[in-house]
Amino acid sequence: MAEAEQPTGQRTTATRSYRGHGVHAAPGVHEYAVELVRAALPHGGRVLEVGAGCGALTLRLRDAGFDVVPTDLDPPHDWIARLDLDDPEWTDQARGPFDMVVCVETLEHVENPRKVLRSIRSLLRAGDGLLVSTPNITHPHSRLKMLLRGAPYIFGPGHYHQPGHITILPDWMLTEHVRLAGFDRIRVTNGGDTFYRGALRVAYRVEIAVLALVGVRQRAHSGDGICTFVTATAA
Repeated sequence: MAEAEQPTGQRTTATRSYRGHGVHAAPGVHEYAVELVRAALPHGGRVLEVGAGCGALTLRLRDAGFDVVPTDLDPPHDWIARLDLDDPEWTDQARGPFDMVVCVETLEHVENPRKVLRSIRSLLRAGDGLLVSTPNITHPHSRLKMLLRGAPYIFGPGHYHQPGHITILPDWMLTEHVRLAGFDRIRVTNGGDTFYRGALRVAYRVEIAVLALVGVRQRAHSGDGICTFVTATAA
């Protein structure tokens, strides 16, 4: 008899909050995402956020002066619209027009990221922006965990069903997905920190230093660089 399918969660555990709303992303990820949106839209603009979680990033972006329409598969608030990225039905509110679509720490949860990116592109006008992020599996710590355990950082059996990390996207693959979806001016950066604190944080720092000595290193644009960020423009 086939084993019954287990439910797949859609969020990491909230370890921090912003204005009372849980942050379901690694430390520093939301802050860096706001920085990238500001750089892309220096004069403000209208943003569609897909994968809004509990709305913490939406509130950060609104506080930064952006008009944000948030969506999520399982919205916890009535001001976040429901949207299933694996089978999106874009409502009039979510059709835009938008100056940018933000999809932070979400593509690793979907079954077909290429389809999602094509669907997002269909909403945008030429010249509009895209920001996506996903766990950085080429980070030295992830590479070591892949060698020793067969799965990168925050992937594997313990992360498959909860929080639902089912799609691994190295930066080269994500970049190619974005390009083939109809975007250009693609830029890859990395930011965000691990969840490690205390003694684990000290051990992590020692590990990274040793890996750097043997030639396994990566420059982070913000924090530890534990997540990959791709910004692009609709062609």
